[in-house]
Amino acid sequence: MASLRIHDCVIIGAGPAGSAAAIEMARAGRDVLVLDRGEFPRFRIGESFLPRTKRAFRRLGVLDKCLALPHARKVGVEITMGDWRYGPQYFFFRDVFGDGDKETFNMARIHLDQMLMESAREAGAEVRTSCAVHGIERMEDGDVRLVTDSGPVHARWLIDASGQATTIGRERSQRRFHSFLRNVAYFEHFENVIRPSGRGANCFGLVIADEGWFWMIPLDATRTSVGFVASEALHTSLDIPADQRLQWAIDRTPVLRERMASAIGPDRNRTISDFTYRCDPFSGPGHFLIGDAAAFLDPVWSTGLTLGLLGAEQAAGSVIRMSNGSSPATERARHNAWTTRITNRAFRLVEGFYDPGFRDLLFSPRRTKQLERAFVTLLAGEIDRVPFGVATRCLALGALVTIQRHRPIAARVRPFKMCLASADGVDSQ
Repeated sequence: MASLRIHDCVIIGAGPAGSAAAIEMARAGRDVLVLDRGEFPRFRIGESFLPRTKRAFRRLGVLDKCLALPHARKVGVEITMGDWRYGPQYFFFRDVFGDGDKETFNMARIHLDQMLMESAREAGAEVRTSCAVHGIERMEDGDVRLVTDSGPVHARWLIDASGQATTIGRERSQRRFHSFLRNVAYFEHFENVIRPSGRGANCFGLVIADEGWFWMIPLDATRTSVGFVASEALHTSLDIPADQRLQWAIDRTPVLRERMASAIGPDRNRTISDFTYRCDPFSGPGHFLIGDAAAFLDPVWSTGLTLGLLGAEQAAGSVIRMSNGSSPATERARHNAWTTRITNRAFRLVEGFYDPGFRDLLFSPRRTKQLERAFVTLLAGEIDRVPFGVATRCLALGALVTIQRHRPIAARVRPFKMCLASADGVDSQ
């Protein structure tokens, strides 16, 4: 009987994080097997990219392939209250500290994921789609054994890039949900959505209500992704079918009604729970967790893809170094420390958005430019190597937010409440 082939590394998940890790290791001459339970091409959410994402694509050698796909330029973020109260606030990536990219792009993930998966194959990785993992029989340093649709798989190391399926997180009961970020997103793609113009041209649109927030992401020359992220209080109380809630929210929000007055798209929306969680420890005997398999964050600042690509670089580097003699304990400690540090920074950034004190400062006409630039630097995804001076300024911003909660130094922001607004535009607030 022929012996079972032993791969250097098996990766669960052929999404961007898994494919990026496969590209890194295959180009370094490692024997890599990627397993994905789905088929390609496929729809995925997470279409808004950061300047740091662009740099990760460049390093991976796929930026030209990205830019050859349908996409839309992105230079910053336009943030508005749902009824235009306080006017639009703009944050431009050109203001970031350091020498990072000053703009980026958005695109439909159906194109990106397909390209990255094919690039992994071109690099020399074996990719099996429609191949689910049914169990982990063994997971030790240098000895990983899986039960899959295509039979037993034997590898020296395992990288879990299974996304929100969190294969290892569920297997080992490691997934811990955030204390209050338990939102649900309703979304779809539309044609003819009016986009920010003038100063806000080529900006991602973020619209805030007391009950949640909207995204408006240009995907290419004509299509726009529109979504509403509802708070737990709202999505558990609405007596409306889940696939009709996006339209319900649009009808009660003046900014969305105006920009979607001539929009063409489905009359039913897609739905996904975006419950924020983490699955630390992020590595253990024989394995590493990356991307959404390690931690999933509320998508308000579009950090997910960036964290996935950066984590892939870290985990792939660990496997390569171990095959060259580095200690597994050293590489586990390195991966845990790095992922914990970056995840904590990203969590603080997301949590800040939901802090009333932060929103007061966000809409204040007296914002301090240097603190704003530090915030924009993190907003651009520069959270793995924070440029000099940014950390200090962000600590100062955090202190101001704390002060604002207890003794206002800026005017309080009166939120727009869609539940008090009617679908015909009459505001009862």
